[in-house]
Amino acid sequence: MELEKTIDTEYVDSLILTKEDMKTYNIPATFINVTEKLRDFKIARNKYINGLHVRLTPSYKPRIESFTKRKIDPIGDGVVDYFDSEEHYNYFNYMLNKLYSIMSEVEIAYLNDCLLCGRSESYVRDIFKISKTPFSIIKDSAIVRFGLVFNVIVYK
Repeated sequence: MELEKTIDTEYVDSLILTKEDMKTYNIPATFINVTEKLRDFKIARNKYINGLHVRLTPSYKPRIESFTKRKIDPIGDGVVDYFDSEEHYNYFNYMLNKLYSIMSEVEIAYLNDCLLCGRSESYVRDIFKISKTPFSIIKDSAIVRFGLVFNVIVYK
């Protein structure tokens, strides 16, 4: 009996944006929009508990999880928010999963650990052993890439 081996392919083409690439974007204004979008996402994640959820493995690889759906959702049906339906929330998770699949581990760690989970930037820098200057470029790249995907980018 042969055991099938699964090869976990890792790619090196995350294409982190450079300072030159980011000159046309207003990063501080985009950062505000990104944090607002993520705040709404965190609230929706608790409202739509039966929806699709992007989860990260310890190595920052995205996975989509889904729980068994109930036929009746008395709370979710009456909720009005930016994520006005579970379908919208699921689509956001689908797009977030696609975004994570093209981002570097450090960009994902910044979005997840710093912006979603409230950890400090030094925490992420220490994990990846990166100094402040290269990390600031990675951080700005993550903000711009998120802003572009979710249409919250602000141009100069």
